[in-house]
Amino acid sequence: MKIAMLAPIAWRTPPRHYGPWELVTSLLTEALVARGIDVTLFATLDSVTSAKLDGVVPAPYSEDPTIDAKVWEYRHLSYLFARADRFDLIHNQADFPAHAFAPLVRTPMVTTIHGFSSERILPMYQPFQ
Repeated sequence: MKIAMLAPIAWRTPPRHYGPWELVTSLLTEALVARGIDVTLFATLDSVTSAKLDGVVPAPYSEDPTIDAKVWEYRHLSYLFARADRFDLIHNQADFPAHAFAPLVRTPMVTTIHGFSSERILPMYQPFQ
């Protein structure tokens, strides 16, 4: 099985300090690799992993003020989804924006919801109920 693990890009995976979503993503990625699963981690390029590391985001936007979060989040998402056919599963750890791309590919996607920011994000999840 080939899994594309989609990490958030606010912090490096695993985070240097704060970054709970990135920490969970790292722990899961490393556990899957230890079990022999073929995992590609789509994260900031300074991330550290025993999985294959892929992506386009040079550094976390929370650590580099020259990186615009919205611009780079969408570059990050489009980069992964352009390669979706190479994977059996996409595991989204990067919140609701990935759901805008999911209907455009055949690869199934599972999402871990790390936190619920507002009811205003519910329209993004409704088509997937």
